[in-house]
Amino acid sequence: MPDKLSVVIITKNESANIRCCLESVKWADELIVVDSGSTDATVPICEEFSCKILHRDWDGYASQKNFAISQATGDWILSLDADEVVTDELHSEIAGILNGKASYDAYKIPRRNFFLGKPMTRGGWYPDCQLRLFRRDIGEFAVIPLHEHIRFYNADTKVGRLSNDMLHHTYPSIRDFVAKADRYTNIEVDAMLKEGRRPKSLIFSMVTCFPMKFVEVYLYKGGWKDGIHGFVAATLMAARVFMRNAKLWEAISRANGLQKKARN
Repeated sequence: MPDKLSVVIITKNESANIRCCLESVKWADELIVVDSGSTDATVPICEEFSCKILHRDWDGYASQKNFAISQATGDWILSLDADEVVTDELHSEIAGILNGKASYDAYKIPRRNFFLGKPMTRGGWYPDCQLRLFRRDIGEFAVIPLHEHIRFYNADTKVGRLSNDMLHHTYPSIRDFVAKADRYTNIEVDAMLKEGRRPKSLIFSMVTCFPMKFVEVYLYKGGWKDGIHGFVAATLMAARVFMRNAKLWEAISRANGLQKKARN
């Protein structure tokens, strides 16, 4: 008998993406969706599939995903974001693992990111390997504010890499990029303030971060090979870093201003 696979997905207002995601994994033994209060058609779309749909108030990316894993019954977990799609080739590769061809207990999957409809090939966008397929009992997502990752219970856990891609339709428009950048930089700044992390010279960092990030993405990592999409992406990624540093400067300046008022 093949091992059982549980696919876990967390959602909130993902009606634009969730159908394609679920269509790509409807062959799985179990589909678990943890929704944190969608007001669009996300839940009705999920109800069209054989999903176990659970509501849980938002408690952070890692916490939501760990809850989803705790509800799974399969031997293996495939953790997906709502804007990700499993290709037929990746499906076949995963099926082989479930049928006894597993050489590892966890696998990284190369992720092909789409920017304004174009699959990006350079600039750090690909292969963007993500550890998403793993045996259910070997670990959980580390509870950190952003960029959550699997933390294994056993440090000796062996990790392999699959050959075929999953597709990530992450930024269909510049508006989506700006909205995500605004949300994620808020999370990053909050974490930096709580942990006391800040550049030695914040002004210097604000001045230099934009050109340095642009050169890194566009020239050093070959973003120019993706044409105008690569140029726009590199510019926006540099602007995102500047936005984070500017928000950090703003937060520190406000805190210092409040401290001065309190002393007066």
